[in-house]
Amino acid sequence: MLSHPTQVHIRIPSPAKVRRILLVTVGVLLSLSLCSQLVKYGTGHDQVFGIIPLLYVDYEANLPTWYSSVALLIASFVLFLIALSKRSTADKFTFHWFFLSGLFFLLSVDEVATIHECAIEPMRKLIDAQGVLHYAWVIPGGVFVMVIGLIMLRFLIALPARTRNLFLTAGIVFVGGAIGVEMISALHAYSHGEKNLLYSLIITFEEAMEMLGVIILIHASLEYLCASVKSFQIELPLRQEEAT
Repeated sequence: MLSHPTQVHIRIPSPAKVRRILLVTVGVLLSLSLCSQLVKYGTGHDQVFGIIPLLYVDYEANLPTWYSSVALLIASFVLFLIALSKRSTADKFTFHWFFLSGLFFLLSVDEVATIHECAIEPMRKLIDAQGVLHYAWVIPGGVFVMVIGLIMLRFLIALPARTRNLFLTAGIVFVGGAIGVEMISALHAYSHGEKNLLYSLIITFEEAMEMLGVIILIHASLEYLCASVKSFQIELPLRQEEAT
């Protein structure tokens, strides 16, 4: 048996091109979601052959959910490539890049599995959460964000100014939607319920912020990667039988 390395080339796409594709995709998904809600509340039908559940951004296991999961996975992959390049140069922030990659991978999984929502009922019972805390997962979620911020502070300071500003912008937009606007939707749901058009509009804005935050992060990460690396070459072992 002989072992021969197989070379795998990964060419880094243009950050601007990726950004345009993702923005167009998000625009289409949000427009379809909004139209589905206008149809729902305009006609009184909440299924329409299953099309409305397929398109609405607040439902699970549908087109917007899978897009968000894939976008987070793309962010994780780009961050992973940066981490690999940093490891090859023994950069002191290699761990932080791997950490970010792992974090966005977990966020991608959570987007589909909605693990964070498991904290809602226990937290509600624990503190009798009402109003803006009706979706009580935002309490441990907010603590988690602050802890991550402290862990990554030195890393962020050391980044080039443009990359740091884009990362911070991405974080503010994403967290502003995921927690900030979520608290507004929680207040509305607590007072008026979830089955109304205004709630759907708030949720659409929330999801738009989350999706935009991820796009900014992907663009910033690709831009940072392209500044130092144009393509990756990975060697994988391939076993072949000796010719007899």
